[in-house]
Parts: sequence; C-alpha cells; structure tokens
Amino acid sequence: MNYLPVGPRDEVPVRGGRAVFLDGPDHSLDGDAVAVAPGVWAVRVAAAVVEKHGRPVAPRELRDPLVDAAVALLRNRERVRFDPADGSELTYDEHGVAFGASGRPVFPRVDPAVIGIVELKDAERLLLGMNAQRRTQFSLIAGYVSHGETLEAAFEREVMEESGRLVTDIRYVASQPWPVSGSIMVGMRGVTADEEQRADTDGELAEIVWASRSDILDHRIPIAAPGSIAHDLIMAWAREK
Repeated sequence: MNYLPVGPRDEVPVRGGRAVFLDGPDHSLDGDAVAVAPGVWAVRVAAAVVEKHGRPVAPRELRDPLVDAAVALLRNRERVRFDPADGSELTYDEHGVAFGASGRPVFPRVDPAVIGIVELKDAERLLLGMNAQRRTQFSLIAGYVSHGETLEAAFEREVMEESGRLVTDIRYVASQPWPVSGSIMVGMRGVTADEEQRADTDGELAEIVWASRSDILDHRIPIAAPGSIAHDLIMAWAREK
C-alpha cells in the first residue's frame, strides 16, 4: 500500500517536484484514510508529518491528478458522514465507495463552477475583479453553476451579477479540478460591448478594472497565483497576440 499524507490545510509533502507517497504501515498515518486508486490511499495527518517527509505544497501547485483526487476524496469522506436519503451512517469499502443502510452507493459530490475571460469588444481589454473579502489580487469572474443552468448560462449570469455587464459569444476553453472545495472549474470565454456596467451588482467584487496585455505582462497589477486556471487563462490571453 502507498499512502499520501495530507496535512490539515490539504498540503502534501513534495520532494524533487513530485508528491511523496509513503509505504505503509506508518504509526504517524493514524487519521482517516480513503482509497484513491488501486493500492493508493490518502490519509489525514498533522502538519509535522507532512514537513517530516518533504516540503509542504498546496495541491493546485502540483497539477497532479492523483493528488487532486486524493484531497477531494479525503475531504468528501470527512464532510459526508451520513446517507442523505435515510440518515444512516455511511461506511466505506476498500475502493472508497460509501454505502448507507439501504446498500445504495453514495458517490462523492462534485460542484461545477464557471470562470472565464471577458474581453471588451474591439478593444483588447480584459475584465478583472478584486474580491471584496480577499483584497490582494485581481482575478476572473467566477461562480457556481445553479440547477437547470447550462455552463454558458451560468457564466452569463455570473458576469452580470458581479460586474453588471452582458457577455455574449460564450464558449468553453478549459477546465481544472479544484479539490479544496470539491469543485471542477470550467473555463469559459466571451465578449462584452459594455465598457461601463449596465446594472447593479451583488457586491462580491470590491473593484473592477479593464486590464491591457501590458498591464499583465509587465506586472502592473497583481493577478491570481500560478497553479490556478485563473492565472493560466489570464496569461494565455495576455500572450496570444
């Protein structure tokens, strides 16, 4: 068996640029464990255990599908303890699948969220916003998909709610798992003719700017950190011409 130790902030040990998987058993690996792949488990450990085996690194910095799955499944097991259908306590088999009293499998939940590029029509300017709760960087418009929505409709709604602008010509670009919140981030792209907002916003953004390519490439404004799909989309837009 191989075990990936996951710290209290979902950090994992890294050596040589790769996550460290330990051969079990190990007395320090005494937290909840969940099966990730054949012969591979993730286990919650103290921060000191992670530091003992490597440099603590957030999953998004690694872009390792196995690490993403490990963190997402471990967080799901810690948070989902009872069957939503009958309230019975869940048990997990050797493959990490949960079952309630009815014997029906309860699969881990994945919450889709949209995020994306909004370009000002014929102007080569990118819409960026600063979150009112985290005023450290500018990022892209984002939000969760509601029931009954397509990805395109969700992105159109989020842009209108957060920036007061109507976005059109929406298309899919890329995606990234986001295990910290059990989500998958779906990257979109669209254009708007609204340089100024046309409607009230929900207050989620403290500031909105129209950024040029040089603003981004010359580091004139702080943007989302490397390892995130927001950073990738912003930099791809800035470098594409």
